[in-house]
Amino acid sequence: MFRTKDLVLLIVVFGSMAAGVCWPQETRLLSPFLSWFLMGMLLLAFLKVFPSEIWDTLQRHAVKLPLLILAKLAVIPLLIYPLAINLLPAYALGIILLAGVSTGLSAPFFSGYVGANISLVLAMTVVTTLLLPLTLPLLIKILIGRELQFDLTGLVGFMTVLIFLPLLVSFSLRRLAPKIAGWLDERSYPISLVLLAAMNLGALGLYAPFLRAHHAVLVISVLVGFGLVAVLAGAGMVLFWSNPPLERVAAAGALGWVNSVLVIVLGNYFGDPLTSVLAALYMVPYYVLIIPLGHLSHKGREIL
Repeated sequence: MFRTKDLVLLIVVFGSMAAGVCWPQETRLLSPFLSWFLMGMLLLAFLKVFPSEIWDTLQRHAVKLPLLILAKLAVIPLLIYPLAINLLPAYALGIILLAGVSTGLSAPFFSGYVGANISLVLAMTVVTTLLLPLTLPLLIKILIGRELQFDLTGLVGFMTVLIFLPLLVSFSLRRLAPKIAGWLDERSYPISLVLLAAMNLGALGLYAPFLRAHHAVLVISVLVGFGLVAVLAGAGMVLFWSNPPLERVAAAGALGWVNSVLVIVLGNYFGDPLTSVLAALYMVPYYVLIIPLGHLSHKGREIL
C-alpha cells in the first residue's frame, strides 16, 4: 500500500521529468549543475551515517561486499552483453554502461528512504565510484572494442571529489556546526525532493527534442530499463540471500540504483544519443524500485 510520502515522491520525480520534456529550453539550464545536485544528495546521506559505520560495514562483509562489487562492475555486464548485442544491438552500449557503472550517489538516500541498511549502500557507492575509472574503460575495451579516451587522472580526481567533498563537508558540519547538521538531517526529505526534481529537469531537458521525435524509443527505453533494474536488483537479492532482510534490500538497491547521470555524459562522449536517452529514462524504473524494495523492507522489519 502506498504511503503519502511515497505518493509525494513519485509525483515530484515524475512531474519534474515531464516538465523537463515539456519545457526543455528553461530546464536544460540546470544540466551543468547535475554533479552538484548529486553531491548534495550524498551529503545528506553522510549526515545520517558516520564514516566509522562505513568502515565497520566493509569489515563485516569482507567476503560478500567484494562479490557484490565484482558483480556490479564486471560480472553482470559480461553476462548481459551477449543478450544485449543479439537482441537489442542499438541499445547494447547503453545497457552495458548502465549494468557496469557505479552505484548511484543518490542510492544511499533511497536506501534510507525505504528503511534498508544505508551503511551497506554508502559503502558500495564509495568503493564502486572510486574503482569505476579503472573498471569501466577496461569493460568498454573488452566488450565494445572502443577506447575510452578520458583523462584517467582527471576522471579519478572528479570521482574522488564527488565522494570526498560531501564526506568532508558532513564531517565539518558535525564538528563545527552541529545545529546546522541536525537541521539538514531533520529536513533531508524535502531537501532531497528539491534536488531530485532539479536533476530530473536538467537531465530530461537535454533530450526533449529527441524524445518528441522518437516516441518508440521512449517506450522501448523504459521497458529495457525495467528489465535491467529487475536483473540488477535481483542479483543483489540473490548474493545477499542468507543475510538479514534489510541487508538483502540494501544489496538489491546498491545494484539497481546506478549512476545513470554518468552514463548520460558517456553517451554524449560517444556521440550516441540513444545511450543518453536510455540512461535518462532509466530514472523511471530507478524511482519505481522504491515500491517493491520499500515493501520488502517493511516486511523485513516486521520479521525482526
